Amino acid sequence: MDKAKKVGIFGGTFNPPHIGHYLLAKDVKKQFNLDKIFFVPSYLPPHKDHAGIIDSGHREKMTQLLISGDPDFMISEYEIKKQGISYSINTVKYFMTEFPGKEFFFITGSDAFYFIETWKEYKELIKLIKFIIFERADFSKEKVVKKHPFAAQMLWAKTHLIDLSASELRARIRFGANIQEEVGGAVWEYIDKNKLYRQEA
Repeated sequence: MDKAKKVGIFGGTFNPPHIGHYLLAKDVKKQFNLDKIFFVPSYLPPHKDHAGIIDSGHREKMTQLLISGDPDFMISEYEIKKQGISYSINTVKYFMTEFPGKEFFFITGSDAFYFIETWKEYKELIKLIKFIIFERADFSKEKVVKKHPFAAQMLWAKTHLIDLSASELRARIRFGANIQEEVGGAVWEYIDKNKLYRQEA
């Protein structure tokens, strides 16, 4: 991390983390010449129903398994150890304080950015850090920019459109499906061993 100058912050619930997250991060790192990307599992996301979110310890371990062995990626336990609602503004300030002298980029989906006005202190956040936005289904760049003209100035990633949905993966597990192809062998083994997502949380 000492030699890294350009660092991505990729937050999410990761419930569960899947291959789409991994491939997206690889695309973003290459496209924007980032040195490292931190995966930051949230403790409790501010804009999601908490009922279906499994224990943060499980999500952290699965995320670690997803990126294990890849020197491009690291995991941050900041939000999980902090507990409470995970606000992006606090996370960004933490990274800037903890790793001075780095150039940070906040990686998020167009579906989340579309509702940026609901984020805590969002005006300060977009001044603090550069955003890298990847397109999600039903939230095209054009749609986002129409609502938020300032989004045109953000960095937009040219990535493979992720059609994997964590909620759909959870539903498939409940119905007995094997989703190893979508989450990778190590993550699937962990899910199966710990009987995660077998019932609605």
